[in-house]
Amino acid sequence: MAHEGHPRARRGARVRSSDLARLAGVSVRTLRHYHQIGLVPESQRSTNGYREYTAADLVRVLRVRRLADLGVPLGRIDPQMDVEEELALLDARYAEQIDELQARREAIGDLQRQGRQADTPAYAHAYIAALSDREDVPSESVEAERDAAVVLELFLEEGASAGEAVLAGQEVPQVVEAAAVLLGLTEDAQGAEIEAAVDALVQTIGELRQFFTPTRLTREAGESLELHVRQQLTPIQLSVVHRALEHGPR
Repeated sequence: MAHEGHPRARRGARVRSSDLARLAGVSVRTLRHYHQIGLVPESQRSTNGYREYTAADLVRVLRVRRLADLGVPLGRIDPQMDVEEELALLDARYAEQIDELQARREAIGDLQRQGRQADTPAYAHAYIAALSDREDVPSESVEAERDAAVVLELFLEEGASAGEAVLAGQEVPQVVEAAAVLLGLTEDAQGAEIEAAVDALVQTIGELRQFFTPTRLTREAGESLELHVRQQLTPIQLSVVHRALEHGPR
């Protein structure tokens, strides 16, 4: 116990800013910031040039620190604030964050259990997996299709990309077969082989068109996507894609 003659034990005793900061568990810089934003009144300087603070100032700093540690934004801390209401708002906000984090953990767990790559959109998981199992589709073509799936997700109707409604069930084999036929085309492919690839792709586009919505792209963005596609496909494969897109579903 401090001696009654100690200056900090006397009623009305004052302490310097460095002592106040130390007692409150904050830095002097933080204390100055509290001053700047009006959370803690700045005391007058004493005759020796130092600012001195009372026990009431210490209580104020401790209160601010306590609320800040709980997550209350400094801008919302005010002497007249309803603390209980603010804490209720914080609790609700944290509950939402917990739900969101839990959902993310579950999604990560699903990816880990199924050995799926996190950068593959959910709607294309089954398609990419089935395509990977094809011996007639090179691995580089599978990766190109994975890249394409990332871009195509931009064109999905809202909510469609969250599940596997786009490429699920009977649609997966059909889409995989069309992709395999397209990616298997070589530059010496004959007319019948090319027409079969066009027909398969037209049919697939018709089945999937309902899930996609037009998206406004700038000319520069469109040219960038076109360049990317050109880099992934051979000239004959690219011509088949263009013909299928121009033809539309039969």
